[in-house]
Amino acid sequence: MEEDKTNDLTPERVVQILKKKGTEVNIEEAKTILAFVKKIANIAVNQYLRGNL
Repeated sequence: MEEDKTNDLTPERVVQILKKKGTEVNIEEAKTILAFVKKIANIAVNQYLRGNL
């Protein structure tokens, strides 16, 4: 069974979202931002599951 990927956040989508909020970034910057956000989310979930939050 293949997972539904329609809600995946892509660098292109990050560019669109930030542009709506008045921040211009290019695709490479969006990739960096996306990688950072994913790391932070992973840390938050791990801390939650360990009971550290």
